[in-house]
Amino acid sequence: MPTLTPASIMIERKMTKTTQSDIATIDYAVREHRSLWVDAWRRLVSSRTAQAGLFIVSFLILTTVLAHFFWEYNPKTDLDYTLKLKPPTLIPNEEVPSVHIFGTDKLGRDIFRRVVHGGWNTLMVGIIAVTISLVIGGLLGLLAGFFESIEMTRLEKILLLVFLGGLMGFLPAWIAEQPVQIVLFALLGGAAAMFENFLAGRSARVVLFAAVGLLIGGGLALFVSPYTAIVTGLLGGLIGAALSLQLGGSLFSNITMRAMDIVLAFPSYLLAIAIVAFLGTGLEKGMVAIGIVSIPVFARLVRSSVLSVVQKEYILAAQSVGEGHGRIIFRHIFPNVLSPITVQTTLGIGSAILAAAALGFLGLGAVPPEPEWGAMLGDSYKYLSSGAWWAVVFPGVAIMLIVLGFNLLGDGLRDALDPKMKV
Repeated sequence: MPTLTPASIMIERKMTKTTQSDIATIDYAVREHRSLWVDAWRRLVSSRTAQAGLFIVSFLILTTVLAHFFWEYNPKTDLDYTLKLKPPTLIPNEEVPSVHIFGTDKLGRDIFRRVVHGGWNTLMVGIIAVTISLVIGGLLGLLAGFFESIEMTRLEKILLLVFLGGLMGFLPAWIAEQPVQIVLFALLGGAAAMFENFLAGRSARVVLFAAVGLLIGGGLALFVSPYTAIVTGLLGGLIGAALSLQLGGSLFSNITMRAMDIVLAFPSYLLAIAIVAFLGTGLEKGMVAIGIVSIPVFARLVRSSVLSVVQKEYILAAQSVGEGHGRIIFRHIFPNVLSPITVQTTLGIGSAILAAAALGFLGLGAVPPEPEWGAMLGDSYKYLSSGAWWAVVFPGVAIMLIVLGFNLLGDGLRDALDPKMKV
């Protein structure tokens, strides 16, 4: 056995230290280049709560989509009065010659088939309503949070006022049934931004643009009726006066958030009912109503997230090298506020489904005989006193399961997207 000298011992120790250091460096490099989304996915699939939510949501969506495309169903011809309110049957008998595992409703329709096909309408309401809320509320929150502390450029003011003019002009245009008013109010907003120094006095400027808005709103509406012209003219005057203001970043943020506060001041279900009553009943109108009611939630969430990011060093660095505001917003800020948006979107779908079920229960959702879980509850709850529990239980369980699944998935996403969590 060779004898170890002090020099060889020191060399061996240095080699050992170097090897351990290299291993640590390699491990760090591997972890450094690993995708954050991969880490989030590993945390998500390792969570029991998220696994349960993901399974429930995936199962219901898969069965609903497959049934919609591969299991033909015509609700207008699906009825058999001889099978009215029959209990669940797994084996045909003399009284019920066909299998109905969920029983039948008041018109003899198979509840299982209607629950499966009704899931398509319910999920569509939830997804589309949340998409409306996410796009409008998220965009307003992004702009309000970013421009609260950063000055707008001239082009940005023009584009913003064109957008706001068209958006506010939608109401008088809809009342007067004159779509051209949307374009005219958008042009008025662009003119207000381009000629912001046209008049020195603020009062004179407000009066001028209010008068132009009055002509746009009331002039074309005279072809409809004088009463319509009065209403749309007053709205046009208010829109013109609002567009004449010197709209800077802080003022835009303040106005946007106060508008969101006004919407939040109304009870959400009552506001959704009022919007549906104003627009008319129907599944599409319910989607719009639920989407409008949820806009403030996304706007406030995104704005607060943007305010916590906009003063970071990398944002200041991007500004210092001359990057445009649009590039900063969508390349640097938006990816860093995506985590809370993703969680709120998942939870919002469950809330939207509950709201859709409530509207359907009140008869303001899907138009009969179209199947929808809330409408099925509204049609069948009165038969509980006669013992027909199955007509209510199965649609109610379906609503409970899908909302529970999205809530569990949202909780799992909240933990998975937390950067403080480790795999």
